[in-house]
Amino acid sequence: MTPELIGILAVGATIIGLLVTFRRDARAEMAEVRSDLANLRKDLQALTERVSRLEGRMSRLEGVIEGFFTGRRARDRHDDAA
Repeated sequence: MTPELIGILAVGATIIGLLVTFRRDARAEMAEVRSDLANLRKDLQALTERVSRLEGRMSRLEGVIEGFFTGRRARDRHDDAA
């Protein structure tokens, strides 16, 4: 084997090693990102549910405040609409 061939093979082996290492690290990073996204999705779903509940509570509160200022109760308003 000539020194040139040995050098070429050594460079090739180094490049292959770098590519394998990069691929392994990239896969590990992607798995971590997927996990983070799954956790973020769960947190966002929980936040959406809390906002929906708060919207319902705010709607009832708005009805009470409106009734206070107009002198009518929210129930009376619903009876008029029926």
